[in-house]
Amino acid sequence: MRIWPARLRAAAEGYRITGVDRSLAQLEEAERRRGTQASPRLVQADYRELPFADASFDAAFCLGGWLGYLPRAGDVSVLAEFRRVLRPGGALVFERTHRDSVARSSHDRSWTRLPDGALLLRERTFDLVAGTVENHQLHITAEGERNSRRYVGHMHTATEWVAMVREASFTQVECFGDWEQSPPALDAHLVVRAR
Repeated sequence: MRIWPARLRAAAEGYRITGVDRSLAQLEEAERRRGTQASPRLVQADYRELPFADASFDAAFCLGGWLGYLPRAGDVSVLAEFRRVLRPGGALVFERTHRDSVARSSHDRSWTRLPDGALLLRERTFDLVAGTVENHQLHITAEGERNSRRYVGHMHTATEWVAMVREASFTQVECFGDWEQSPPALDAHLVVRAR
């Protein structure tokens, strides 16, 4: 949701925006932030099976690092699904933490006190051989109730992302280290633009 203001600006400039999320809670928050504006249109769906006709969009954005939580073949399938809904010449733009960046900070642990008095522990462990990051989140409410969640992210190098994008039938692929189109860097997110 950190890019929400940019989406609202794009909608205000006349672009027709469609936001997709599987989570009803996320869509309700997006609707709250949208206020009385008609755009963006919000659709509850899974990005593995988008409910849109072929060649429906000029561009697709997958922001916030949502790729990489499926095995490699699953991510290629998602990329191909994005390709399916793009018009000829359309662009896919996504951002993701890449393997080289994660390898430099392979273990991370932090506590955050939330506004309601709860605590959130985030612990991340990188497996260099498997190329995965195991994330563990422990939420402790102000009343002491504990909720734990684990998930695994697959970390790919920039080279691997380019190969996966091409495997999904994109022909032009560019990689950047940020939104200003700086060259990729070891300590930066990877931003990929494909056509």
